[in-house]
Amino acid sequence: MPAIVDHDARRLEVAAAVGRLVARGGIQAVTVRSAAKEAGFSTAVIGHYFHNKDDLISFTYLSARDRTRFRVERALLAGKNVFDCLKECLPTNASQRSDWIVWFGLWGMASGNPALEKESSKGLLEASTLFIDVLEAAKARGELAESVDCVAQAQRLLALINGIAALWVQMPDHWTAKTQLELLKSELEFISAH
Repeated sequence: MPAIVDHDARRLEVAAAVGRLVARGGIQAVTVRSAAKEAGFSTAVIGHYFHNKDDLISFTYLSARDRTRFRVERALLAGKNVFDCLKECLPTNASQRSDWIVWFGLWGMASGNPALEKESSKGLLEASTLFIDVLEAAKARGELAESVDCVAQAQRLLALINGIAALWVQMPDHWTAKTQLELLKSELEFISAH
């Protein structure tokens, strides 16, 4: 009897392996062969699920994006405050740092590649929408004043979080989890006061 394979789970296993490769050696460390070795599969198995390196990296990017969205949505559904929802987006632990390294790698590859540019833009739009949802929920709970412009503040927070992550990549010893969280908290206090 042939083995039953969960194809979605296998693709996620490969994406996790690619994430580990990127975290250790950057996007340039990813090849179909290195992904196969890291995941413990043959290159034929990788080729069955992914057409090429771009497809492999794009799926890994989407997996990281989905994990972050899920964490924020879970916090939002649990009624967590804005800070507790948005801290899920910062590179404050190994998993979230790995996701950011994958994102930065894809953004670097996206220039001149229409498919990857489209995914990158889509991700930023989804993040903006998610941040708006978080802010509107906070407004509905009375955590933010009715006068807060959720769309404008979501853009501001998107820039802040992306900026913090970019600075963390460049100066990880300075941009510790504590420093990142303090800056996010300070920005949210500013938004709440205006």
